Amino acid sequence: MGKWQAPLPMPDICHFPGIMESNPKEGAALRNRSFGSGTFRKIFLSYTAILIIPIIVFSVLNVQRNIMEEKQQLYEKHALDAKRIADIVDNKLNELKNLGKVLSSEPWVNKLMQNTNVYDEEFDLLKMLEIRKNLENDVSSLNILSFGTIIFPEKQQVLSSLGTYPESDFFSSIAVFDAETRQMIESSLQEQQYFKIMPPVTMKLWGGSKRVIPVLQSLEVVNHPRAVLVLFIDSAYFSEYIGRFGSVESKDIIISAHGSTLYKQTRNAAEGFLDDRRSYQLVLPSQASDLQYRISYFDSSVIGINNLFGSLLAIMISIAVGMCSAFLLAKVSYRPLGTLLNKLSGSVRYEDAKQSLVFGSEYSYIENSFDRLLHENRKLQQSMQDYESAAKANLFHRLLKGYFTDDQDMNGLKKFEIRYTEDMHYCTMLVSFHVIRDFSDFEKIRKIEMMTIVIVEKVMSHYRLDYELFEVTNADKALIMSSENIFGDDGMMERIASEIAAEIEQTCGFQPDVLHGTVEKGLVGISKSYYAANEGLQYTLFSREHLQGLQEESIQAGVDYYYPTDWEVQLINNLKIGNLDMSMQILHEISAENRKRQLPDACTVKLVSLLMETMLRVLHELNLDTGIYARQFKSRAMAANIEEMWSYVFEVGTLICERNRYSNTSSTIAVGGQLLLYVNQNYTCADISLKHLAEMFQMSVSNISKIFKEVTGINFYDYLCRLRMEMAKELLREKTCAMDEIARRVGYQNLYSFKRAFIRYEGIKPDEYVGLAI
Repeated sequence: MGKWQAPLPMPDICHFPGIMESNPKEGAALRNRSFGSGTFRKIFLSYTAILIIPIIVFSVLNVQRNIMEEKQQLYEKHALDAKRIADIVDNKLNELKNLGKVLSSEPWVNKLMQNTNVYDEEFDLLKMLEIRKNLENDVSSLNILSFGTIIFPEKQQVLSSLGTYPESDFFSSIAVFDAETRQMIESSLQEQQYFKIMPPVTMKLWGGSKRVIPVLQSLEVVNHPRAVLVLFIDSAYFSEYIGRFGSVESKDIIISAHGSTLYKQTRNAAEGFLDDRRSYQLVLPSQASDLQYRISYFDSSVIGINNLFGSLLAIMISIAVGMCSAFLLAKVSYRPLGTLLNKLSGSVRYEDAKQSLVFGSEYSYIENSFDRLLHENRKLQQSMQDYESAAKANLFHRLLKGYFTDDQDMNGLKKFEIRYTEDMHYCTMLVSFHVIRDFSDFEKIRKIEMMTIVIVEKVMSHYRLDYELFEVTNADKALIMSSENIFGDDGMMERIASEIAAEIEQTCGFQPDVLHGTVEKGLVGISKSYYAANEGLQYTLFSREHLQGLQEESIQAGVDYYYPTDWEVQLINNLKIGNLDMSMQILHEISAENRKRQLPDACTVKLVSLLMETMLRVLHELNLDTGIYARQFKSRAMAANIEEMWSYVFEVGTLICERNRYSNTSSTIAVGGQLLLYVNQNYTCADISLKHLAEMFQMSVSNISKIFKEVTGINFYDYLCRLRMEMAKELLREKTCAMDEIARRVGYQNLYSFKRAFIRYEGIKPDEYVGLAI
């Protein structure tokens, strides 16, 4: 690459021979030419944009305001309609209540509930017929009841418009319910019921089935009433009643009590209403009972055609006025520029003027600017290449360290055209230059690196293996070999390592340490192979420095468990963010690799115990009780059941991920953001506290404290004190307020509390801080 040179200064063409001034006629022609018509258009468009954009923005905001007003009007209309529906149902419920009050005051009811036969003579056949007729008329007048009865629990009798029956006969042959419903009604009869509405049930009346809603009302205000009015709201009659007096605009009408739906009405799509339209729901409590009304309406608000036409007309007029104003402003702004361009016409060379009227000075400026852009573009491209090289090296380092791949990593491999897949086989080889003691000769080091690249290329082409060569931290070079088929049999890897070492020794005069790992399948296998090679390298370096006099057989390291630090870090991070799939993959890989090594039981127990310690550490950082998990794992360890220990580690990891996945939900994050915003805006209020926030957000104090700490990283009172002290220090430096005024302005009720908090936060008194700030 050639050495960059600065652009030459622009020559003064007025001193060149053959310039325009030698021909006054041509010079006049150039001066009379209009310069910069494109520039004028740009100025005009700029002013147009400056004037038109605010007009468009204001018009859009105005249209938006009209839409919001129309939506508000629609909402108020629906709210009134929902209130009307609720009042209609409440009125009907009040009529049911009034029926109970009327019957409770009837003398014949009081006489019949007496557990004696004194009044039996009064209730002859005609009297009973009259009572039944009156009861039937009262029930029919309400228009929503299937029938009604008065039950006398002590006498176990039922009085209805159909006649008087023993309670058992009535519920077994006339009004038949399932066993659960009958049990629920009988148990309710033994208690005082002011006005109880039960869930809808199926009733067989004289053999025919219908859906009814039982309503119980005690006719005597005692714990064990002797007479109870039981009314059965017919679902069909009630639906007809709602359809007659309800809303024609509502989508759904749902009446519920204690979370149980008593009635639901949905508009039929055949009526011309589309179910896929957006809707919203209004919830109203009943004023006559514990019912709740939920009424849904379609959100069908659109801006009116009159408002739209007026807005468009205002926009068109404003645009026309704006363009006229922009043209006038462009003319005024362009006048000095036009004068300047006409003066530059004298710099055009005579030879160029013969061919076309070209403005030499303007093109010189453009050419210089273009040269600068080319230079900056080359620098940018070089920066991009450096970035891609660094990103590619970082990606290879992640593969070496065993970072488990996700979609982002796979996209990174595809971006850099690295065709690694989970089905391929890999082997990692390390080339170490630690035998070189003097690294001050950069030319020599550069030569060694270049020769290493050439030698690796030569050897890999001989064995027909794909490879990637890059720098690492604990060895000078790392080599990742890959193939779709398994390789490395018959001592291939040993031959490759020895050939590379021999070629470098022959070329550079020293023998590097070249060690290889095992051939593994899958992307995680790159890490396994790397750690195997790195263990050998570290052992070689250590033995060279400290164990030169010992035999190799006497210093071989024993077989140990496989649990790299980088895998532990990944496991901890994935547990904290609740990534269950990745956490389980890491645990499975650790388990599979160590099972393949056929570790002794004691070594396996140590490995699983370390994994459990990792789990307990994460639990502790999440402020969870670790005692129960430690005890349960200890009991499995004492039983020496390795499979149970492995299973429990997987179980605890799953529990941690599920817990963190719940705590990191979008609803928790949204509440945390609202909490932080409110505290940042109101920290100077003296009454702000966790209790105040809990009441405002309708949550417990402990949940508020926990969410706030998850969002900010510190507890609520430390964060509040930090904000107040920063504001107090600013006011103290300004020296415009008295000390008690500063205390009040930052949120403290008295000067003593402010001084105590200031000393605890800053370590000095407020007066001393003022002296230091001078």
